[in-house]
Amino acid sequence: MSDAWKSFFSELVAVILGIVITFAGQGIIDRAHDRKEVRSALQLVRTELISNRQDIVDLREILEQVQESAQYLADNPAQLKNIDRLDSTTLSTVTYHQGMVLAEVSVTLPHDALELLKTSSIFQKIGDNGLSMKIIRAYDCCQVIVESIDRHFIAKNTQSDDDLPKWLLAHSPLPYTDPADIDKAITAINVFLRQ
Repeated sequence: MSDAWKSFFSELVAVILGIVITFAGQGIIDRAHDRKEVRSALQLVRTELISNRQDIVDLREILEQVQESAQYLADNPAQLKNIDRLDSTTLSTVTYHQGMVLAEVSVTLPHDALELLKTSSIFQKIGDNGLSMKIIRAYDCCQVIVESIDRHFIAKNTQSDDDLPKWLLAHSPLPYTDPADIDKAITAINVFLRQ
């Protein structure tokens, strides 16, 4: 083979190797960028779910106080009937419990980070279907809680003030405010981010 052909093939091999190395390097850079993008998005989801979970814990505490107030009023109907004859301490206690029972509670649990995942291509880049499902379930749990609380308070508003304490005791929304799916998603995200 002539020197011209050897030179041509060696240059062709060099060009092909350069192209292969460039594409391989770009692939490595793209995967590193994707991992960084996924981690950043999951941090946002984690932060939002932790905030939502805390809001649910706070909501549960308020709902427990409402139930305690309903129990107090149900146990002391005479105080409500004779409210104008109560001493100031008892009147203050009854007024507090009435306020708790009559209070309106609403909750909004944001889902902006989930929308970011949905509208971008990040969900597909996570690569862990189990984690993706836990995230979706966590946000579904948030939605169920919001809808349950809304339905509860719409129904509560149809009750007469006299029947309200007994109605509240019979229709507690507490069972619908369990954040277990949110806890599972937060744990799974923490495990993923430690990898």
